[in-house]
Amino acid sequence: MTRFILAIVAILASIIGALTGVGSGIVLKTFYDLFNAGNVLAIGFYSTVMVFTMCIVSTLKHIRQGFKFDLPFLISISLGSVFGGYLGNILLNIAANGVPEKRVKLIQSCILFITLIYLTIYTRKSTKTTKLPNKNWILAFPVGIFLGALSIFLAIGGGPLNVSLLVIIFHFSMKQSSIYSIATVFFSQITKIISIIATSQYKIFDMKMIPLLIVASIIGSYIGTVWNQKISSNKLEGLYTIFMIAITTVTGFNVVHFI
Repeated sequence: MTRFILAIVAILASIIGALTGVGSGIVLKTFYDLFNAGNVLAIGFYSTVMVFTMCIVSTLKHIRQGFKFDLPFLISISLGSVFGGYLGNILLNIAANGVPEKRVKLIQSCILFITLIYLTIYTRKSTKTTKLPNKNWILAFPVGIFLGALSIFLAIGGGPLNVSLLVIIFHFSMKQSSIYSIATVFFSQITKIISIIATSQYKIFDMKMIPLLIVASIIGSYIGTVWNQKISSNKLEGLYTIFMIAITTVTGFNVVHFI
């Protein structure tokens, strides 16, 4: 029954992730913490599997619909995410092995809570500007490192951070940000998957959850991508703001709970 509930959460998370570009990991991480569905490393692993699957489905569907990426920019920010993801995974393992689990979850929730409040406010302000997108591939690399490291350490996939910083720093529209975000998150998760397989860390997790999460991600990401392609950027902006407020509220509750 627990696995069924978590699979339903995974479907909803993938729909939201593919629709708004925030990635499904932050939804999974927040609610799994709420339900105490696993330890820090397990939640991070489940999040990675689901986000990786969601990104593949969503990105392929956008490409088939004719969306064209700026390759130098995408490659630069994605390579940065790969390096950042490696650093973030090292930090997460150090924290998980050297600090009590409840304290790690509290640190993650506090950082996420503060970050979400900041990004929600500044993303809202930035979407009101009419500046042209600045696809600076040199700046994209260090931004990718920061995004990859923080997203893997927090076990959230990185979507909300990606979307917000693409809007704030590079002046992308909300729809452009959502698509680039998903493509970038894909690369940041590769590092963690390779690391988990190489160290055989996956053996300590409940592998029966993986098929459920993959199927849930495929279903949810397909639905979310179809909706993303049909709605306007303005409506997407409103949905993104509502989602960020909701996740910030639940994260705040988790902070109080872990304290």
